[in-house]
Amino acid sequence: MSLEELIKAEALSLGFVLCGFSRADTPPHYGAYLDWVESGNHAGMAYMARPNAIEARYEPTRLLPGCRTVISLGAAYPAPANTQKPQQNQGSVAAYALLPDYHQLLKAAAEILAQKIAQLTDQAFKHMVCVDTAPILEKDYAQNAGLGWIARNSCLTSKAYGSWLFLCELLVDLPLQPDKPLTNTDCANCHRCQMACPTKAILPNRTIDARRCLSYLTIEHRGPIPLAFRPLIGQRIFGCDTCQTICPSNQNLQNTSSLFDHAQALDPHPDLIESFLLTEAEFKSRYAKTPVLRAKYQGFRRNVAIALGNARLEEAKAALMDCAANEADEVVREAAQWALSQF
Repeated sequence: MSLEELIKAEALSLGFVLCGFSRADTPPHYGAYLDWVESGNHAGMAYMARPNAIEARYEPTRLLPGCRTVISLGAAYPAPANTQKPQQNQGSVAAYALLPDYHQLLKAAAEILAQKIAQLTDQAFKHMVCVDTAPILEKDYAQNAGLGWIARNSCLTSKAYGSWLFLCELLVDLPLQPDKPLTNTDCANCHRCQMACPTKAILPNRTIDARRCLSYLTIEHRGPIPLAFRPLIGQRIFGCDTCQTICPSNQNLQNTSSLFDHAQALDPHPDLIESFLLTEAEFKSRYAKTPVLRAKYQGFRRNVAIALGNARLEEAKAALMDCAANEADEVVREAAQWALSQF
């Protein structure tokens, strides 16, 4: 077996389902990223537009001097168990957030892979692990490495595992043989994700206007959610899976073992009133070490209040009225007032 084949075998043994190699060149969609930022489509994610982050995304050597190869890794996570709407008293949490926070799990596995590569090559080399938060256009490198294609909804999508994937990169200063880029796409003339998106956030160039995206608004956005989007949130309290669940490439996928096989999953449809009444300590305890903490206590309660308004749950009126009158947090108080106006 070649060194590249041995590395891929080690990656699969660690729980990754995809592994590929690409040169540490400027990513093909770097110009599109600059246009996306220039258009303000990054919304409140200022870290996407910082000069040092823009420079770092130009090429991996800005992150790891001497980088020659990007090893792209994919870890599968379970698709939603069903696509049924939650009951009137239930909220909805995006599938990826039901599991322990992927950042640490993927980083730890990639660091072990780096150790395995050192054993295979019997030489010291420089490396860096990137998981989501690093300034690198990871989907470009994953497509260049043959892991999948960037679908119309901007998700990296694989033939075997669809878009239910976490991505991770291992930058190395080793000259590994690159894989063949995946240039074909199963999207063809399909526009189901664009048509299904509640807020029409999917742009024609396969990028997302975060200002309209329900995932961004319920997770990253701080402060009040714009009035026009509140009814479209429905009963979502963290994230949105609509563009993925509607995608034909996400049907009849391969079942496989992964890093998350034995992880305890959260309830995808938590009770809305109970969620709204959680104290900050209870919120942090229930969602400890999960992505849901990313919304912070204020954002979570804001989201739940909006979901209660959309559900028009009569049993929630007392809690909403108390919040609307006495809540110290202005954002949550206003969301409760809006929810009451929906009854």
